[in-house]
Amino acid sequence: MYALTIIVATLGLAMAAPAEVLNARQAVSVASVDRSAGSVCTGTICNIAGSGDLYPGCNAITDQCTASLRLNYANAGCKVTIWTNSACNSVNQFANVTSLSECYALGHPIKGISVTC
Repeated sequence: MYALTIIVATLGLAMAAPAEVLNARQAVSVASVDRSAGSVCTGTICNIAGSGDLYPGCNAITDQCTASLRLNYANAGCKVTIWTNSACNSVNQFANVTSLSECYALGHPIKGISVTC
């Protein structure tokens, strides 16, 4: 009986909690890059506090590190692509990121990075 009382009380508290508390957590990152202000992965690197973490879909770039990047990791089966626009749909110039050791630079500022898994 005591266990049933605890279960009912716990359910009552959960139902009284605000809806945003019960929502699913933010999506888990599926890839990570080090983005650089210099064209050959030099200069300022913007990967502090998870800013290099990438999530499924389009990841818009809004800081000054838009010249080049190096892939840290990508989950198995995930494709990382860099774009010249923040909507990740420009056909003007893009590159698929596949190598961990290569520095990728578009020649134009990197505005978006998409990850498809």
